[in-house]
Amino acid sequence: MIIFLTIFFLAILILGHEFGHFIVAKMLKIKVEEFGIGFPPRLFARKFRETEYSLNLLPFGGFVRIYGEDALNTKEVKDKKRSFYYQSFIKKALVISAGVIINILIAWIAFSVVLSVGMPGGIFINDVVEGSPAYLAGFEAGEFIEGFESADEFLSYIDAHLGEEIVINDKAVTPRIDTPEGEGPLGIGILPSGIDPTPFPQNIWLGLKTALRTLGLIFIALGSMLFGALSGNFEALSQVSGPVGVFNIVKDAGQLGSIYFVQLVGIISLNLAALNTIPFPALDGGRLLFIALQKIFGDKILNKRTEIIINVAGFLFLIALMIAVTIKDIISL
Repeated sequence: MIIFLTIFFLAILILGHEFGHFIVAKMLKIKVEEFGIGFPPRLFARKFRETEYSLNLLPFGGFVRIYGEDALNTKEVKDKKRSFYYQSFIKKALVISAGVIINILIAWIAFSVVLSVGMPGGIFINDVVEGSPAYLAGFEAGEFIEGFESADEFLSYIDAHLGEEIVINDKAVTPRIDTPEGEGPLGIGILPSGIDPTPFPQNIWLGLKTALRTLGLIFIALGSMLFGALSGNFEALSQVSGPVGVFNIVKDAGQLGSIYFVQLVGIISLNLAALNTIPFPALDGGRLLFIALQKIFGDKILNKRTEIIINVAGFLFLIALMIAVTIKDIISL
């Protein structure tokens, strides 16, 4: 079941993002040659009308191959009206930006659903003091505390069992009678959770605000991570997860309940949107930067051959990075 949820979860995000490029290109009468799930080598392909739909071996994403987009010799492009290369800057920008827009839309829908249903009350651990009873028992920040609906209920239970061994989340721990200042009997910080249902249509508007606010926070975190990496601090990069890491995250969300899974879909969809805006070759942000430079300076500064070489190099780097991250996730298991 977890494997199915993970595959379904990734398919929603990948197909949603690529469908954005696909549908906007179709709406603008630009020819789409291939819609691919995963990256080559190809496993299966079938052509419907003018577009080929393929399933590929490397499950790290997907792609849409648009007519004239990667033509080295633009003179060989016969149908200029339907070629991406000969479109206006606005049309090119719309096609490139459509994937990010769809990811934001997916998050908006997910958050609106979560708000309309509400989320059950509970408690998360947001901090664990090193050397405390909770630390020694194996509790971690971000862990959901099972069996308690409110912080007051949890704290009352702990106070009633000071000096006694108790079991929480299948972990044996003994709350301290004498506690260091500011640490508490277990040595953890807790964060109450729970959302009351929001009626329609307020949930729609609030869902959009939540999506945009979350996207802003992701941009801040992503910027801090990239700045740290450029400064030689690679610790934050160790938190990046690939498909195997996503599998574990989906498993944890599934154990909490389906509504947490829906929320997770929204959060990671926004992460995918933010990642794709980075002006790096092979990402949507990089492609948008290229067409902007070509619009300003023409092909003299950045010709088509140079763009393709840079994009291929960027693509190979991203594939190598995803393979490395996947190996890291497997080792951490």
